[in-house]
Amino acid sequence: MENLISSIYNTLEDYRADDNDPQVRMTTNNIRNWINQFDEDFRVPILTELDNMFKKRYCSKTKIMNFLNEMITVLTKDFGFLKPQDFLKNSDFLNLQPADKSQRVMLNIFDKLIQEKYDISLSDCGTNSKKYSIYIDDILCTGLTLISDIQEWSNRKFSINKTNKQAIADDSTTLVFAYVFIHKKNYRKKVAEMGYKISQEISNKHKMYRLIEIENGIEKNQKIDLVFPLENGQPQNVTDYKNKIIELVDNHTKQYGNTSVEEFYRPVGLPVNEDFFTNLDNRILFENVFLQKGIEILQKATTNNKNVRALGYSIPSLKNFGFGALCFTWRNVPNNTPLVFWYSGGGFTPLFKVIRNIKPIVDFVL
Repeated sequence: MENLISSIYNTLEDYRADDNDPQVRMTTNNIRNWINQFDEDFRVPILTELDNMFKKRYCSKTKIMNFLNEMITVLTKDFGFLKPQDFLKNSDFLNLQPADKSQRVMLNIFDKLIQEKYDISLSDCGTNSKKYSIYIDDILCTGLTLISDIQEWSNRKFSINKTNKQAIADDSTTLVFAYVFIHKKNYRKKVAEMGYKISQEISNKHKMYRLIEIENGIEKNQKIDLVFPLENGQPQNVTDYKNKIIELVDNHTKQYGNTSVEEFYRPVGLPVNEDFFTNLDNRILFENVFLQKGIEILQKATTNNKNVRALGYSIPSLKNFGFGALCFTWRNVPNNTPLVFWYSGGGFTPLFKVIRNIKPIVDFVL
């Protein structure tokens, strides 16, 4: 077990390193204390899967810098520029999120990178033209942030007597998204949502670039690279929790005169080939243990936020146990990941010390 703890620490070592705050840094003791909150029989399988998973799904600051550097190279070529400097001077990098959010942090890193490598600052970008409007972010889970940001940006002024929405329509600019992680199913949903909430031109004409695409649908041959348990063998407390969510969702959606399908369990036989977890048995154990522990946390916690579920944040209209995301960066653990990773409450200490709105997260009391 100690070898697994050391290996996991080596992967996560730079988590929140920039904060210079020992209270939020990752340590081997943090990992050890966290895993000891689970039954002894589950500890080695869980650590085995985390060691394997973090090597695939944890993006260190160095990996983020490599991503941003590669983004410049790829977009310079794709958009027909001979030099990165020309691409940068014809591209407006959108700054739409608050200072504590990932976009602003990534833009600061990007600014330093291009100053050192190309002798251009972020303020120099887009000074020749705004032919490309580039939106950088780390993780697309539900896509709520993307829609909110672009909806607001689309109505801003692009030039005299022209909004950004109009500039997209007449090809004065091209909207480009560049993400570290995207969840394929939710990205597709947001593309459709752009069409009826913002404009059909933005829905149709934008370009998406991503480092890692996570398959989270339940269609045939989908990898289902997230926590999505099977129904078979679930105990009564899981059924009770499921029924509670159904009641909450139905009460929410009846005001709109509709309902939603149940998405609590993945279909039997999916994924067809297990290549994300080390083996199928460990996947089943991992999913069931995290679901059980999440239910236990919520039963003991004081949260009144109905969107916080055992396997992570969800949308009020969805009937599921939570998003179940498994993607992490050196500064961001999405609340769409299972509660065991980030939720401080219910007598449970999460693996990551998470900061939301500049303060360590505690029980939600809304």
